[in-house]
Amino acid sequence: MIKRRLGREESQQVTRDKLFDTAVDLIIRKGFHAASVNAISEEAGFSKGAFFSNFTSKSDLLLQLAQRFKRVELERLSATLTSGYSSEQLTHGLNAYIDTLKDSSNCAVLDAELQLIALRDEEFAPHYYDLHKENCEALGKLIAIIFNHAGKKPPLPYAPLARTFTALSEGLILQGHKDPAVEIKLVLNSLIQTAEPL
Repeated sequence: MIKRRLGREESQQVTRDKLFDTAVDLIIRKGFHAASVNAISEEAGFSKGAFFSNFTSKSDLLLQLAQRFKRVELERLSATLTSGYSSEQLTHGLNAYIDTLKDSSNCAVLDAELQLIALRDEEFAPHYYDLHKENCEALGKLIAIIFNHAGKKPPLPYAPLARTFTALSEGLILQGHKDPAVEIKLVLNSLIQTAEPL
């Protein structure tokens, strides 16, 4: 079998993907500050020049990493919301989503790192918070549908509702819970039971 030679753009994308993956791995294992440009480049198997031909700085990589990380989640949530599923199917979908959180410990660690950087870096903060807000709106809409399906009013607007559940799930994961689904469903069901009727 003859291997097809990658074009320039494809080759650059392969390099970028490898740098992204390596950066994520290093940030999760060692933290943002330990993931230097040198360490990322070296572990990815590239020169520092290859890094700078793809990113203007470590901050640029971080911003693109945050966009990539948040966009995947946003696309997943948006696809669920626009799929035309019934409320019952969406409820089932949200429960399945909660059940998969045990497999998202890397995402929780990465998001915790991004949040800490956003708190300390005025340039990075607005970009991160804009992405986070978009995600919260989408997740909040999905949670609100679950309340409406149960004939109840959501206790908070979309974004704060989602932020509450995101903080709960990420907090449990960061505290070493292997499967936060039980606690999250317990809190969600308690809130639904005590919420005002529609």
